[in-house]
Amino acid sequence: MNIKSISFDLDDTLWPLMPTIIKAEKTTNEWIKLNYPGTSALLNSKETIKIRDRLIKEKPHLIYQISDLRLEMFYELNKLAGYSDKESVLMAKKAFSIYFKGRNAIKFYEGVIETLEHLHKEYSLGVVTNGNADLEIIGIGHFFDYVFSAEDLKTLKPDPVMFEAVIEKTGLRANEICHIGDHPINDVKASKDFGMNPIWFNSENLDFPIQGIEVDEFSDWYLLPELLKKLKLR
Repeated sequence: MNIKSISFDLDDTLWPLMPTIIKAEKTTNEWIKLNYPGTSALLNSKETIKIRDRLIKEKPHLIYQISDLRLEMFYELNKLAGYSDKESVLMAKKAFSIYFKGRNAIKFYEGVIETLEHLHKEYSLGVVTNGNADLEIIGIGHFFDYVFSAEDLKTLKPDPVMFEAVIEKTGLRANEICHIGDHPINDVKASKDFGMNPIWFNSENLDFPIQGIEVDEFSDWYLLPELLKKLKLR
């Protein structure tokens, strides 16, 4: 098996997502409470869900553009609280800026950076993600030769379009690419169905939940290079 490129999922593969999101939202909400108490009263209410659902219904593309969706939700919440249009625009930009800074203040799983440094010397590396993390802010953009997000391609994994983009960018055959991710469907099954070689990042050492699929897996990032060597020998 001649693996020439490795594509990675990001959230819950290179770092755990929920602790980051919870902390980012807490920091943002504290700022809103201090500066826009009327809006703060609407946070985590049914109105937030209603606004989100309405925005997606009116602008379906926002389901792929989650940064824009959050920005517009801040604006709509502020307007609903009675603030002016101008004030709501300013509030939305500032609130999103605070949130996005926190959203990218991630904590890597142990061994991720060392492993990326090692693999970068031997393989072409890339990213295929449904999320909106900013690799330049995080500080790992230099490891990757290509990055494809749902916002870029206007679709979401498991849509094969996400993996077609990797083929077009690299000029490789699907079986020359390994995709690594945590999601059994969006990462493992979707890339396998496309003809790639998936590896499941199984951080909790669970049984693979889809019957009929045998998949290589790892839970320790330091062991990934050795697993890739074994794949190449098959």
